[in-house]
Amino acid sequence: MALVIAVAGCTASPPASLPEPTGPVALVVDTDVAPDDLIAIAFLMGAPQVEVSAITVSGTGEAHCDAGVAIVLGLLERLEAPDVPVACGREEPLAGDHAFPELFRQNADQAAGLELPTTTRQPAEGNAVSLIEETLAGADSPIRVLTLGPLTNLAEALQSDPALAADIESVFIMGGAVEVPGNVAGSPDAPADNTSAEWNLYVDPTAAAIVFEAGLSIYLVSLDGTNQIPITPTFVQQVDDQARAAGLEVLAELFERNSYMTEGSYYLWDATAAISAAGYAIGEYTPARLQVDTGEGPTSGATQLVDGEPNARYLSSAQARVVEGLMLRVLNTE
Repeated sequence: MALVIAVAGCTASPPASLPEPTGPVALVVDTDVAPDDLIAIAFLMGAPQVEVSAITVSGTGEAHCDAGVAIVLGLLERLEAPDVPVACGREEPLAGDHAFPELFRQNADQAAGLELPTTTRQPAEGNAVSLIEETLAGADSPIRVLTLGPLTNLAEALQSDPALAADIESVFIMGGAVEVPGNVAGSPDAPADNTSAEWNLYVDPTAAAIVFEAGLSIYLVSLDGTNQIPITPTFVQQVDDQARAAGLEVLAELFERNSYMTEGSYYLWDATAAISAAGYAIGEYTPARLQVDTGEGPTSGATQLVDGEPNARYLSSAQARVVEGLMLRVLNTE
């Protein structure tokens, strides 16, 4: 049975009436600094009800640590965002040797061509795990966590101190593919026979399994929902026509400099996760018992439905026009 988080009609253009957020929301954002992560961070910085308490970079993701931290700091500067502590974690998965294709990593290390200003902002002391621990421990109430890449940092923090789970209000995870195919097969240097896994969970399936088994309130923004939100020519044109504020200008520039984002095979993956974590109603989450395949083989990293009490909810449907409309509104707020 689906847990209905929102019901809204889909139209050919963004709806006149957009959902208002539940809030305020305090967030720890864990990012691998892929192009769609930059969009997600820009959205969160523009959402008035959101306070980003810390940003951690997943070095097992698309960007390497040094480049990833520098890009996040430069993006915050370009957005004229408040100071946010930023730190990176390890660059190897907790187990195994899965990795994003080098082509993806090179592009992420270069901020996908996005122009970023120089900044005097400095990384936080310590690493991602210590920053997660300190942020959660220092909060007055449990904090929501949003992960946009492999789950290495969050899993390592939970391994270090399992009691941290009590300080986490919920976790929104961009990742997984429950009842739809994954997106690993077909990518450069990827196993052609793995048609089940989604990239973020494939890179570090052991970390994903630790998070799923930690007793957290999990909202999985999986390919089941994000597959319904492709970047369309109409949306690209709307972004180009309307961009006047820093956030939407970032999106317009990413579209301009990365043609693959606008050719029909790119989706609003991380932006959708950010919008949902920010408290906006965008679709339906279905309760399920999920486990991650931590073995090797054609289903490594797959998110599998199993019998038992639900341990997560996955995004089973999403309203594309609502997501687009919220992006246009929030990113273009001056």
